[in-house]
Amino acid sequence: MDAKQQGTMKKTTVAILFFILLTSTVVAQQGYFGIQNSQRKGMINALMNPAELNQFSKKVEVSFFAADAALSNNVLTFRDILDDPDQFETIFQGISEPANVRTDFSILGPSVGVRVDKWSFGFTSQLKGKADIIDFNPDLGDAIVVNSSAGGDNQTGLNIPYNQRLNAIGWMELGLMAGTSIINSDLHGLSVGGHFKLLLPGTYANIGLDQIQATLVNEADQISLTDASGSLNLSYDERWNNSNGTALEQNLWRHLSPNGFALDLGVSYQLKSFGRTFLNSGLSVRNLGRMTAPQDQFTRNYTMNIPQNEFFRIDNLEGDFDEIEQQLVESGYFTVERELSQTKIRLPRLLAAYVEFSPFSTFQVSLYAQKRLTDENRNQYLSGPDLLVLTPRLILGKLELYSPWMQHQIAGLSGGFGLQYGGFFIGSHSLITGLIADSKRADFHAGLSWGFGRND
Repeated sequence: MDAKQQGTMKKTTVAILFFILLTSTVVAQQGYFGIQNSQRKGMINALMNPAELNQFSKKVEVSFFAADAALSNNVLTFRDILDDPDQFETIFQGISEPANVRTDFSILGPSVGVRVDKWSFGFTSQLKGKADIIDFNPDLGDAIVVNSSAGGDNQTGLNIPYNQRLNAIGWMELGLMAGTSIINSDLHGLSVGGHFKLLLPGTYANIGLDQIQATLVNEADQISLTDASGSLNLSYDERWNNSNGTALEQNLWRHLSPNGFALDLGVSYQLKSFGRTFLNSGLSVRNLGRMTAPQDQFTRNYTMNIPQNEFFRIDNLEGDFDEIEQQLVESGYFTVERELSQTKIRLPRLLAAYVEFSPFSTFQVSLYAQKRLTDENRNQYLSGPDLLVLTPRLILGKLELYSPWMQHQIAGLSGGFGLQYGGFFIGSHSLITGLIADSKRADFHAGLSWGFGRND
């Protein structure tokens, strides 16, 4: 590789890393936090807890659309970017913990719910997508950036005893809901509900680097690995090879086909006073299920073993995936295992609890907590955030003003603002902290629904 080619590769590597960490432009699993605690109960509330299907404000609720997009990271705030837009070549210096980025996107399509006596039923349609960086080691990141931008000789030792991942997926969900009211008196209410979802995966990609120990050597005209061991999981849809340059966000939802199931379960309790709900609380378990990647999924597991004082040049790797794999195997430093079974993708199993306290008809405060029950470091497991959300709300007839304050597993504390008028809502969990340029999260949610008919 000549100096011009190496310079191009260095610039490209830095650009790709910059893109992955900070411009994943779409995009928490059903992240309508804040709006889901509205006193006007509709399909958004039922998505977060299917038992809320029994608390609809109207006999029939129709959701025309709702959208949620969020980007969270633990590396940079907006102020960091504004203060030094050219800092990306030193982005990993001074970081003591693994870098994480979570991007999630969901669209709620036409959905409807209806109450029939003590029973409630619903239909939902959703389109979802994720693109995440999970526990990316800052020493490895700094080595990539330094070795891609520096011209001198240097080497970096790596000791990463955990699995770090980059993955992306798009899928669709078609769901049927059912719920029933067990107790409904002047003082108490108790309801249960379930949401059965048919999963239609589009395409899925995962890169997992596990138990990496190596020395990365950068010399004047080459980049090599020595004294290296570890494993690599690579999984992607082979149809991407024939996409003719189609963008990633378009590839994620190509060729949707039914190939999985999931279940949400929930219970809710109401304490009533003077003809209105004084306290509403709920508990739900979501995403009990998995989906299977399409037949075109390419999955390989590579094991690396490069002895000390022997070197493998990674800057010489070129060609398509098959050609690169052949170069790895022929080097004698890598072995490959081809998975014959289909790739099973497991949804992030979530346990959620909330309480809504309404001391006055014009004021409400709610607390929502969510805990992930699965290990997101494992290959083929999707991520889901641990979080806590406190939302005060001012209620002026059909107009509701709310301000969600979120403690997020990745991004830390963020605060936002939103409004709802009837069935229309728009808001953000990070607007306030974003305006003062001190937030590691950016998000947006909006939707429109309509309810009609009186509940008996």
